[in-house]
Amino acid sequence: MFKIGEFSKMVRVSSRMLRYYEQCGLLYPDKVDSFTGYRLYSAAQIPELYRIVELRDMGFGVEEIKSILPRITDVNFLHHMLDQKRKEIQNTIAGEQDKLDKIAAKCGHIIKERDYMIYEVEIKSLPAERVLSLRGAIPSYDAEYILWEKLGKFVAENKVACKNNGYSIFHDGEYKEGEVDVEIAIPVHESGENQGEFTYRELAAIPQAAAIRFSGSYYGYNSAIEKLAGWVEKNGYAFNGLIRGLAVKGFEDVTSEDDLLTEIQVSVEKA
Repeated sequence: MFKIGEFSKMVRVSSRMLRYYEQCGLLYPDKVDSFTGYRLYSAAQIPELYRIVELRDMGFGVEEIKSILPRITDVNFLHHMLDQKRKEIQNTIAGEQDKLDKIAAKCGHIIKERDYMIYEVEIKSLPAERVLSLRGAIPSYDAEYILWEKLGKFVAENKVACKNNGYSIFHDGEYKEGEVDVEIAIPVHESGENQGEFTYRELAAIPQAAAIRFSGSYYGYNSAIEKLAGWVEKNGYAFNGLIRGLAVKGFEDVTSEDDLLTEIQVSVEKA
């Protein structure tokens, strides 16, 4: 039998952690001396301790380890638990990578915004326009590419004669965390036959629209909309229509995301 300090040194697990595992019900001392109160461990407990440490190092929590240990020799069960943990860790890594990507994009956006990013707000009239439209629910506002890829495939397969610039129209009455109701539309020279979710329609003219442009990725949207909203308030206007974005320069026009050019448009009236 080994005192806790001796056992700790031998197995290279701190006494503090051994006491913690005891407190959690994972590994109790083999014996506690009734006279001295010393915790005593046996060599037979080493494999069990190493299993606990191994599972801990793979990311399992105390309750998970408790559920695994009694079935540690059940190969199918253990494989299932390990596969679940693998998927969980992969999702965590993907989430953290997304945060890193957003940090990198924000750093680049800060420099770009400082130098030349935001244009001035202007009031203008927008004519009616014939478009090929696709409307659907997407998981987030930056997932428009899902609809654009579908529309692009339809255009190519049906040899639709399109103009360059496309619109994104946001139909929800308020911000949504998911299932965002978005319509994308690309101007066409003439209408064709509707096919399922792909429809030809006319975007109505907007007699008076407030518009602002920004360059680069969608990260520029927040700064642009802040300036647009401030201008609208300051000049006594109010929104009275849907917000839509126009790709003045889309991916087919540029070689770098930095060169994208988007115009935010919204119908306004004097408040």
